[in-house]
Amino acid sequence: MTKKVLVPIDLEHKSSWAKALPNGVDQARILGGEVWLMTVVPHIPSGIDWRYAIRGEEHGSIDYDVKEFVKQAEGRLKELAGELIPEDLFGGIIAAHGTIYEKIVEAAEQVGADLIVMAAHRPSLKDYLLGPNTARVARHAPCSVHIVRD
Repeated sequence: MTKKVLVPIDLEHKSSWAKALPNGVDQARILGGEVWLMTVVPHIPSGIDWRYAIRGEEHGSIDYDVKEFVKQAEGRLKELAGELIPEDLFGGIIAAHGTIYEKIVEAAEQVGADLIVMAAHRPSLKDYLLGPNTARVARHAPCSVHIVRD
């Protein structure tokens, strides 16, 4: 059975994949497996998105098309996978929408991931109070989690 390495990234921050994705590729090569690249379009509560706030809207807008954002994320994931994942190690892409850590854990369960490789930044006080997504994934994942620091 092919081993599966899930690499969740934030498309807005290169630091989330600069070290984690090559590490995930190396892990897949060692395991004789494949890399699944993923991102999550976060849930944006109404009234929070700056595009609506500057127009004075407090309850979101029909212009907020989640499906379009997910489709754009899929396109960018395909580009990154083509650039950074060898064809023989490529398993697939996943673009989801919702609570970041929950969607990562769900994806790991759905693809049957054997390992999650993800980046983490240096913790700050707010991380200790709120709990970063990486820590939540590590606590709730159905498989091992390898955390790559800058």
